Amino acid sequence: MSESLDKLQNRILSDAKLKADAIVRDGESNADRVLSEARQKVQKEADEITAKAKLEAEAIRRSILSSKVRANRLKILDEKNRIVQEVVRAVENRLAGIAGSSRFDEAAQRFVAEAVKAVGSDQPVIRLGFRDAAKKDLDSVSKMVPKGAKLVFEQDPIDGLGGVVASDPEGRVIFNNSFRSRLERLDSRLLTLISATIFGE
Repeated sequence: MSESLDKLQNRILSDAKLKADAIVRDGESNADRVLSEARQKVQKEADEITAKAKLEAEAIRRSILSSKVRANRLKILDEKNRIVQEVVRAVENRLAGIAGSSRFDEAAQRFVAEAVKAVGSDQPVIRLGFRDAAKKDLDSVSKMVPKGAKLVFEQDPIDGLGGVVASDPEGRVIFNNSFRSRLERLDSRLLTLISATIFGE
């Protein structure tokens, strides 16, 4: 009986060992599978994070480059604008000194004729004022104004640069034909022309 008890005990132990081995193998297999899945998941997440970080880094790089390009363009535009404004100031200085030019009579007569025509009055009031222009310099102008017109010679240049302002007798219709006013009327076209001439744009 003790022999059959030993056999039974050995068989139970053998069965238990087989079951334990099977459980260990299943456990190891499950652990390997879980570990492999975890590695794959971690690798996938790491790849996604890396790809996202690369995209963000590229976006930041582009943004920095774009900012630098914009800043450089603004510097270039500022410099171009400064140069154009210098040209405009030089033009204004030359215009302001037109009284010393041989073409002064012609220019003054044209300014008066344009202003009188714009006002459209039979009795216009015409104010003239040019830097360094004496009344005698404007005699040719007084000869060509229409009869009934009132001619006023200003001591100072009109609008700082000189020119002509005409109005009807009541002062309801006024046409400013000063150099500054003419430049302002041409402003955007003039700046575009200067810029195109200097920079070829």
